[in-house]
Amino acid sequence: MKFNLVINSNIELAETPVWDDRLQKLYWTDLFSGDVHLFDPATGEDKFWKTNKIIGSAIPCEQLGKVFVMIEGGAYLLDQATGALEFLVDPENGNPKNRYNDTRIDAAGRIFTSSVAKTYGTPDYTPDQLGAFYMVDTDHKTVTTVVDGINQYNAIVWNKDNTKMLVADTYNETIVAFDYDLAKGPTSGPKVVVSFKGAQGMPDGLSMDEDDNLYVCHWSRQISVWDKNFELVENIAFPVDQVCCTGFGGKDLTDLYVATAHYGYKPQDFDNNPGAGGTFVAHTGIKGRMDHFFK
Repeated sequence: MKFNLVINSNIELAETPVWDDRLQKLYWTDLFSGDVHLFDPATGEDKFWKTNKIIGSAIPCEQLGKVFVMIEGGAYLLDQATGALEFLVDPENGNPKNRYNDTRIDAAGRIFTSSVAKTYGTPDYTPDQLGAFYMVDTDHKTVTTVVDGINQYNAIVWNKDNTKMLVADTYNETIVAFDYDLAKGPTSGPKVVVSFKGAQGMPDGLSMDEDDNLYVCHWSRQISVWDKNFELVENIAFPVDQVCCTGFGGKDLTDLYVATAHYGYKPQDFDNNPGAGGTFVAHTGIKGRMDHFFK
C-alpha cells in the first residue's frame, strides 16, 4: 500500500480524519491548537476554524453548516459561518485536570467520548491520574459513565450490524469490545479482543471497512489489519513513526486517509520521518465505512 503526503501541515499532532461525502471533503483536527480543518482533495484548499481549546474530535452534523466538536469544557456545535460555539454538555463538569480524547457518534446519535489527564504523555504523568469513558444519550444531555478509572481510551468504531463497539485502550495496548444494542447502547463491559504487547505496540486510531476488517494505527510505523474474528490479516508499513488516526474517504470510499504526529521529536527525528505531522492517503481499492454524523 503506497501512502502519499496530501496535507503537509507539519504540526505536533494531527488527528481524526473524517470524510463528509456530501461535500467530498475531509475534516481533520490539530489536537493542541483546537483548530478544525476542512480539506478539499480536488483543489488542495484547506480551510480552518479556531476553537482555542485542546480538541478530541470534529464530526460533521446532519445539519450542514455546523460541526460537532469535543473540546476542553465539553461538547459544542461549531457554526461554520460565524465561528460561534454552542454548548451542549460537559460530562466531567469542568474538571481542570483532564481533557477529552477521541470522540465518535453511534448510528442512533449517541456521543461516546473519553477523558484523559492533561499530563498524559509527559514526565508529569502517573498511572493514578485517571479519566473515564462516557456515553451522552440522544438528548445530548443525559450522561452515563460506561467505564470509570481508565488511563487512555482512543478511537471508537462499530461493526456493520452494530452488535459490537470496539475501542482502542491505548495505555494497556489492547482493543476492547463491548456487546452492543443500537436501541440501548453497550450491554456489556469491555472485553480484550486483541493485545499488541510485544508486537505492534501502542494502538491509536481505528477504522473499519465494509467487511468489518479493523485498521489499527500504531506509533510504531505501521497499521495492523484484523478480521471480524480478530485474527491478524496483515501489518502495513507506514512512512512515519507516529501513526495517529485513519478514516476512509474519496468518491467511492476507497481512499484511506491517515493523520500523523511528530510529538516530542528531536531535530534528527525529522530526517527519518518526512511529512510527520501531516496527513497521508493511500488508494486502497478496498471500500471503507464512514463515521456517523451528529444528529
